Amino acid sequence: MAERKPRKDRNLDKASWIAAARKTLIEKGIAGISLRQLAEELGATTGAFYWQFENLEELLEDVRQDWAQRNTAPFTRAIEAAGDDGWDQYIAYVGVLLREDEYVPQYDNAIRDWAHSSKRTAEVLKEIEAFRINQLLQVFLALGFAGKAAQVRAYVTYFHQTGYNAMQVSEPRDERLLNIPYYAEVLTNRTDLLGLKTAEAVSDYFAVKGSDP
Repeated sequence: MAERKPRKDRNLDKASWIAAARKTLIEKGIAGISLRQLAEELGATTGAFYWQFENLEELLEDVRQDWAQRNTAPFTRAIEAAGDDGWDQYIAYVGVLLREDEYVPQYDNAIRDWAHSSKRTAEVLKEIEAFRINQLLQVFLALGFAGKAAQVRAYVTYFHQTGYNAMQVSEPRDERLLNIPYYAEVLTNRTDLLGLKTAEAVSDYFAVKGSDP
């Protein structure tokens, strides 16, 4: 007989339930989320759930908003901290992708999978993706591109990122770092990073820029 987890009902708040649902969504997909499963995971009763939420859909909406904030805010903070220079903004954006400490690509993948079966999730996904693409558009405008030149670069950057994550590309970290100068050249027309011939040199560059990957 499985050992029962300690009861923690009194210490549970909304954030605890959202965190449990987020973990399950990433690991098992939306089909893995049920009130009974979450209560078991938290060592709680279903009654404890209803102290915080009206129903499961309310929790699921909070998960959607948790994703929207948690996986988008790191880019916003990094770009804003970089100031008005487009190149610095671009490097800050790439730094967030490399670190994967605040931004969690698996969370994006889980939301996209969920959107196939949930109209509301698809709506939230569409809204956030439009925001992120516009965010990149502003970066390329700051880099000096205009009109379609900026728009298409924003699309390519974002679609490359989402495709990379969806395909779960596995590559050595050194190889990933060594590819960055060439992506930067293709997307920005700048060759600043091409002189960095080792993965360590690329990593050091980001460290100096305050975006150590």
